[in-house]
Amino acid sequence: MGLLICILNGLFWAFFDITRKLSIKYLNPKILLSFFMIVQVIIFFTWTLYEKNFYFSYNYVLPGSILIVISVISAICFLKSILHSDLSLTIPLLSLTPLFSSLFSLLFLNEKLLLTQYFGILSIVLGTLTLYTNELTLNSFFKSFMIIRENKGAKLMILVSIFWSITPVIDKICLKYTPINYHGLIQSFGMLLALISISVKEIKTLNFPLRSSSLIIITLLIGTTATILQFYSILENYVPIMESIKRTIGQVCAVIFGYIIFKEKITIQKVVGVLILSIGIFYIF
Repeated sequence: MGLLICILNGLFWAFFDITRKLSIKYLNPKILLSFFMIVQVIIFFTWTLYEKNFYFSYNYVLPGSILIVISVISAICFLKSILHSDLSLTIPLLSLTPLFSSLFSLLFLNEKLLLTQYFGILSIVLGTLTLYTNELTLNSFFKSFMIIRENKGAKLMILVSIFWSITPVIDKICLKYTPINYHGLIQSFGMLLALISISVKEIKTLNFPLRSSSLIIITLLIGTTATILQFYSILENYVPIMESIKRTIGQVCAVIFGYIIFKEKITIQKVVGVLILSIGIFYIF
């Protein structure tokens, strides 16, 4: 059951990435994220009205507060990163999250993986980076690392990958002290208040695109479903395993949907990258 939830989680995040990419053509990313939080607040609040199994420990307050702060900072860094650099350079760096999460989950949750599983995580990182190289040569990989070292947007995305590696670990700690719906409500409401405070200019000039309203609503519902599935995945699996499956499904779907929807070419690098990703998943299990 835990594996099935993990796979569904990965699929919904992959669909969310596609619809989000389409939606930001019509709506400012900050505003889209704010709407995302509003939908989550409504859904989690409605859920709490029917939830009878309520429990809350004051031990939640510290990790819960830290999580809101990290989530806001990572969201700002993510937006700045994609503004300063090409998506083809920055997005692949999110593949580092399984690697970082394996360290954080070991430190804070004592989640120990097998040696073969650590090898699988490294394979997933390598496979994702291979998807975006220009050539299958060591020189090409070296040039990529040099560009990352000198690029401001790439550095910010590495910071985002660190933040997004530790957030599911803190989520898992928080879920020891309150149910998923209360945790989701607290986090989404905190994020919403923070986003409103940094999006005053965008809110004043908001012109909602009615023609694309169906796409935006679908995006928000898919994203909220992905968030809920991630909470359940965290409870049922080790965090780095969840992150590895999520990133692998996301990258494979990006190649497939990129070809079908965005007419992107399937190169030899992408084929080799997907094969390495598959090897990584094999070793994880």
